[in-house]
Amino acid sequence: MIYTVIRIDEADYGCEEREAGAPTQALLTLVDEKGVQSRQQVEDALLYQREINEGDRIYFDADGNPAKAADGEWTKNCSSKNVDLAAFVNKMEAVKAGRKVEWKCPFCGGDVGMMEREGGRTVIGCDSCDMRIRLENH
Repeated sequence: MIYTVIRIDEADYGCEEREAGAPTQALLTLVDEKGVQSRQQVEDALLYQREINEGDRIYFDADGNPAKAADGEWTKNCSSKNVDLAAFVNKMEAVKAGRKVEWKCPFCGGDVGMMEREGGRTVIGCDSCDMRIRLENH
């Protein structure tokens, strides 16, 4: 699921304070795609490392860590990540034809497959992040 970071605060450790050697935590206030707000405590250093700021769209990877959601079309983003475009197109065609394909998202490592078939279009996407591509059925 994709969230928008509404606010980033320093986590409150209460009267116990932070344990020696424990990483500093931040408290994220998030809103999901349905408008539901939640809070998530994460390691502060990850926010800096991954350049996550208020207003950014994020998801949580397989390890439960925040990551920036990629924007735009897969083909543009994959080109910038040195993805084998011929293999990428072959996998898209196989999924579009209804075949099960072992395919990991180049952005988050989630599973890629058919999300829906609507009218004359097939939507292929990742089950972990916001990457989607809509293909015309011919």
